[in-house]
Amino acid sequence: MDGAKRLSALQQFKLARRRAKLEKLLSRLTGRKDDLLLFDDVQQALALTHPKKEQLKEIPLDSIVGTVSRYYDFNRQFNPMLDSDEERWAKVKELVETKGLDPIEVYQVGDIYFVLDGNHRVSVSRHLGTETIEAYVKEFRTEVDLDPDDDIEDVVLKAEWNELMADTQLYWVRPDVEIKVTVPGRYEEVKEHIAVHRHYMGLEREEEISIEEASASWVDNVYLPAVEAIREQKLLEDFPGRTETDLYLWLKKHQRELESDWHRAVPDSDAAADLTLRFGERLWHRFWTKLISKISK
Repeated sequence: MDGAKRLSALQQFKLARRRAKLEKLLSRLTGRKDDLLLFDDVQQALALTHPKKEQLKEIPLDSIVGTVSRYYDFNRQFNPMLDSDEERWAKVKELVETKGLDPIEVYQVGDIYFVLDGNHRVSVSRHLGTETIEAYVKEFRTEVDLDPDDDIEDVVLKAEWNELMADTQLYWVRPDVEIKVTVPGRYEEVKEHIAVHRHYMGLEREEEISIEEASASWVDNVYLPAVEAIREQKLLEDFPGRTETDLYLWLKKHQRELESDWHRAVPDSDAAADLTLRFGERLWHRFWTKLISKISK
């Protein structure tokens, strides 16, 4: 073993570890997760089964964002997370420079890849600035569009959105209306709202209502009027990071609570105004601004 190459490999490992620590710090500051995706989590979220026949091909290294087993050993950029990995990482680095690398083994889901075998080879290759790597690829079919920047919450939300669209036909009956939530589980709430609306439509008309007609009617007569009230009250300014669909669900829940308390029907506009009054950040901002102003005088 060449002493100079070994020393160089160990120094490169230390550099990769420093990068990992810096990326961890940046992740905490920005709130963006820097963990690898774990294949088991994605497989469960998307109900993946029966991959296609294995193929040998070149794949982009920056699209490898997950692993099957080495979840804690590397971050999303495949920089090493453990000081104890020094010897193995350095050895792989030396092999790259002397003999080259054997193909890695990966699972493909959409446009992203999960390492089955070869995590260290991916780490070293990315550290060296290589753009592609040879891999044996087993592809799992999915209708969900995944991106390299997705974390597991993004994957779950995309899967739930696809399920909602398939079950309600919303995307096809009202393609220009965006239905988007930020918390897993809330698409199921949207589905329940449509189901209730469909039920009452059927009772009123004394006939079975198709899901397409019910979904279109829910958008036109329930969802969009509530969204209009949300926009009039500028609720998105009070609840940053949320969407109109998030606020619609909260508005309707709050509306039911008010109707129970006040023993009368409560229009969307009144429920939206009450939300702003009770929970809006602008109100608290104004309160603290006035308080600080008085204290400073």
